[in-house]
Amino acid sequence: MRAAIVAGVGLIRRRPLSMLAWGVLPVLLQVATLLAVAPIYLTLFGPALQAMGGYHPGVAPPPPPTQSFQLQGLVQLANLVELVVGAVISCAIWRSILHPERSSFASVRVGKPELLFAVLSFAGTIALTVGLIVLLIPTFILGGIVGGISHDVNIAMAVALPAFTLVALVVACYLLLRFSLVGPMMVADGRFHLFESWSRTRGHVGSLLLVGLGVFGLALLCQIVVLVVLFAIGGAAVFAVGGLGAVTTMIQHSPQALLGKLWPFLAGYSVLLIPIDGCLAAIIGAPWARVYQDLHPDTSDVFA
Repeated sequence: MRAAIVAGVGLIRRRPLSMLAWGVLPVLLQVATLLAVAPIYLTLFGPALQAMGGYHPGVAPPPPPTQSFQLQGLVQLANLVELVVGAVISCAIWRSILHPERSSFASVRVGKPELLFAVLSFAGTIALTVGLIVLLIPTFILGGIVGGISHDVNIAMAVALPAFTLVALVVACYLLLRFSLVGPMMVADGRFHLFESWSRTRGHVGSLLLVGLGVFGLALLCQIVVLVVLFAIGGAAVFAVGGLGAVTTMIQHSPQALLGKLWPFLAGYSVLLIPIDGCLAAIIGAPWARVYQDLHPDTSDVFA
């Protein structure tokens, strides 16, 4: 299982151009989302910011309902597209491990495995949310019991909330580990799989947890790199505009002018984010395809 943890690093070395392609897709989606919602944000909140700055005295008018609905619709659409793009990239990474001969177009396809995985991811998110809500019921009961004994709401919260967090984390991690091979299995043979992952991971939860912790550590390093890049570019942008005071003034007086000054920095950040996002996707996705290979050494029926 140790080789599975660094499977993403090996994949990046073998296919650096594919890694860049896997980073381009989410960055393009982020840029498109920003371009779509930025004008609406400026229209909705620009008057309030200007009123706060004293440039237009009086109470700012309430946001137009139509534009509020447009913003909510665009955000929901962006979330849906992000789910599909994430499924396409994940399947491409698993395909590059399980079907290395299918390397054209960075192994990116839009077919049955991608659509099935996107639907399952959406359904899994809903199921997990419902499960957390259900888990709140015994949490409230526990809080009521502790509160009744101690007659102190703070003590009840101090006991119930950590208990809820711990149980929710354990249950969520366990379920994610048991279903972690669903995507790779569907990419391997192009068929629908769900509970087969549960059967195949039986008795391997401890090893899968170690893989997950290793992947989490590597992903955390990538996120630290993202934060360093963000702070570096953000600091340079603030310095170029004239300092935090100038930024605040421009936000209140003319947000459009501020965006005009910041767009080169936003563009630079987007370009730098491409290889980081590609590396992060490979580091997170590749280990589970390698785990599937390790748990399924006889590949004769994979392509059946």
